[in-house]
Amino acid sequence: MQVTFLGSGGALCDHRVNYQNNALIEGPGGLLLLDCGTTAAQSLRELGVHACAVDAVALTHLHGDHASPEQLIWERTYSSPAGPPAFARTPLLGPADLIQPLRASLAPFIDIFSDERGEAREGGVDALTEAVIGAELERCGLRLRWFRVPHVRGVAVDKAAYGVEISDGRSTIVWSGDTTFSPGWVCAQAARPEVVQIFHECMFHPPFFGTVHTHYSELQTLPADVREKVVLMHHTAVPAGEELRGFAGAAQRHQSFRF
Repeated sequence: MQVTFLGSGGALCDHRVNYQNNALIEGPGGLLLLDCGTTAAQSLRELGVHACAVDAVALTHLHGDHASPEQLIWERTYSSPAGPPAFARTPLLGPADLIQPLRASLAPFIDIFSDERGEAREGGVDALTEAVIGAELERCGLRLRWFRVPHVRGVAVDKAAYGVEISDGRSTIVWSGDTTFSPGWVCAQAARPEVVQIFHECMFHPPFFGTVHTHYSELQTLPADVREKVVLMHHTAVPAGEELRGFAGAAQRHQSFRF
C-alpha cells in the first residue's frame, strides 16, 4: 500500500504553496482517491496520473477542499490517456449521509450533459457517478471502515464527518479526516499493532474560539509512543524553526509513504 499526498494544505491554502489535503492510495487492486478538493485534478496532472486511472473516490466529509469532484468527473467523462473521451463513471464511496447529499449537490452542474452520441440530455448524476454506500467497503484491494469524528458540532448540530481506517490485509493506516482533538480514538488506534501509521490533521496556529480542527499544541499532549505513529497533515506548511517533538513527520505535497 502506498499513500501519495496530492496536497497537505487546509481549505484556505495558497495553491502556489500547497494543495488541499487529499491523497492517492495505491492498493493491490487499483488507485483510490481519498477526498477530492478543488485542487485534486491539477495535482493528479502534476503527478502524471490521469483522472481515468483513479478507480474510486472515498470521502470523509462535505467541505469544498474535500468533496468537490466535479472537475475530476468531467475529466473522466470527456478525456482519456489515449485522447478520445472515456465516459468513465466515477464511483463515490462513503456513508449514506455523505454520498447522497453530495450527489444531490452535483445535479445542477452535471445532470445535463452531452452523452457518447453527442446528445444533450438529463440524468448525468446517474450516468457519470456511482453511489457506493456503506461504513465498511472493499475497493482497490483495500478494506475501508469509516468512523465518526467531531468536526462542526454544536448543541443541536453535528456535521457528518468521518475518519477512515484502511487496510490491505497486512498493514492498516488511519486517516483522521477533519476533526477537533479526540485523544481517545487516536490512542486506541495507536495501540493496535497492525496500525502502522496515523495521518492526523494539524493546525499550527493557536486554538481560537469556534475552532473545528485539531491544533499542534493539543497533539503534543499525546503520549510519546502515540506521537511516534502520527504523521501530521492539513497543516499547509510547518512554521520555520518548529520542531515536531516526537512525531513521525509532516506530510508534504506529492510526498509518498509506502507500507
